[in-house]
Amino acid sequence: MPPSDATFPRTRITLIQRLPDSSDREAWEAFVDLYGPIIFAFARHRGCQGSDAADVVQEVLAKVTRRMRSFEFDPAKGRFRTWLYTVVKTHLIDRSRRESARPHLVMGAGTDQLIDQWQDESEDPNDIWETEYRRQLLHRALPTLQAQFSQKTWMAFRRTALEEADPAQVASELGMTLGSVYVAKSRVLAKLREKIAQLESEWESTGSGAAGKPSYSTSIAT
Repeated sequence: MPPSDATFPRTRITLIQRLPDSSDREAWEAFVDLYGPIIFAFARHRGCQGSDAADVVQEVLAKVTRRMRSFEFDPAKGRFRTWLYTVVKTHLIDRSRRESARPHLVMGAGTDQLIDQWQDESEDPNDIWETEYRRQLLHRALPTLQAQFSQKTWMAFRRTALEEADPAQVASELGMTLGSVYVAKSRVLAKLREKIAQLESEWESTGSGAAGKPSYSTSIAT
């Protein structure tokens, strides 16, 4: 079932503040729904096989659950996802090193490669994390907008913006003028930007803390 506006908490700050309560099922389900796919995709990008990436998700979620007991949210210190990124990155490195130190086991493909990737300047892990985060925003925003437009307007947007089809070809396919195709694309994109900004304000706090550094009171170490 596609996400709807009701899927999202009224404010993400409230959700983050609720996470220290391990019995708050609604808050934790919303957290897992957003960040679980991001952690999984990030682990896959960093060399984990599918089953290993799924294990990483569970291990990180367990670690976050423990740390939430002493968690104090301070939006002035930066983004929650920056802190979570550091937790995930550290966990992946430690996990790979532990596996490499156990030669009697049959290592999964790419264990050494996974460690080396953190030193690969051609692929910034933070960029990967941010890309997956944006992908999740888009994945949740799009289904909430489609009902606001006619089928032809939506198809014009989808074909040109998402599938990168030639606008002239799309105009011919849909029986629209070229100008109408551009207008349709522009209208949907404007609404999409508004929706993504709304979701991001609900899901994140963009405080003044330095990007890329953990900025929450609970420690990164296990």
